[in-house]
Amino acid sequence: MIRSHTFYTYRLLQAIKGFETINKWAAFHHETLDGRGYPFHLKDDSIPLGSRIMAVADIYTALTEDRPYRKGMSAQEAVGILSSMVKNNAICPYSVSMLVNNIEEIEALHRDVQHEAKRTYDYVLEPVK
Repeated sequence: MIRSHTFYTYRLLQAIKGFETINKWAAFHHETLDGRGYPFHLKDDSIPLGSRIMAVADIYTALTEDRPYRKGMSAQEAVGILSSMVKNNAICPYSVSMLVNNIEEIEALHRDVQHEAKRTYDYVLEPVK
């Protein structure tokens, strides 16, 4: 089921005129440069830059955010994993280098957005408690 979300994203957004680029970025963000990704097993230049950027952002966020079942990794640990994925030709080296070159700004923004999201979440759930 988890792997199917990108296929269903593709099918749903395909029906919306003007969303062609957004559709590709969203639907292809689990594709890998070596062709072992999903849902379409695209590789190399078949994967748009927007999808490559989304892939790196998605992986970085998944690694660094706290989850109910584990604490998030440090930025340095996450960059180590991303660098390994670049060496294995899974993700875009350019996108990873842009992340690394802007890590302090990205981390500050990430903290602010996460804090605001939690505040909003708590506010919305307050009446339920």
